Amino acid sequence: MVEQIIRRVVQALNWAVIALMSVMVVVTSLQVIYRYVLGAPLSWSEEASRYCFVWIVFLGAVLGLERGVHIGVDIVTNRLPPPFRRSLAIASHILIGLFCLLVAYASWPVLEVNMLQTSPALGLQMTYVYVAIPVSMLLMVSVLILRAIGHLSGRMETSPTGGIT
Repeated sequence: MVEQIIRRVVQALNWAVIALMSVMVVVTSLQVIYRYVLGAPLSWSEEASRYCFVWIVFLGAVLGLERGVHIGVDIVTNRLPPPFRRSLAIASHILIGLFCLLVAYASWPVLEVNMLQTSPALGLQMTYVYVAIPVSMLLMVSVLILRAIGHLSGRMETSPTGGIT
């Protein structure tokens, strides 16, 4: 069950990142065509690409966490016996989860301050851009909770770097 939930969330995030990347490529390509071929640059394209990129980065961070591809120092964990690796992985999940909760909590005032601010070219409420921070942090916490449950139930093994194998 844990694996199914993670799989569905990851699949949705994959499609979201693919869609955002596609929009970013199309908008940037249109900007190049309009600027250099038609001589009439689009006023909103750079801003739209930038906001797509912000969401891609934060959703990609969730995907990286789920896949266990973030940078880690494994010199110590490689030398530990499997039971200690599992305990270290659970402790790592707890610490990362607490950090993500702290960042999500700290981002709420940013959302409140930017509620009335709109982007210059698109007229988009800036809250829609900044909400990527708490959304991604809470998604990371949910992935970490599901992983920790998997570790505690013994259904998930940890690799030397703490990722799921």
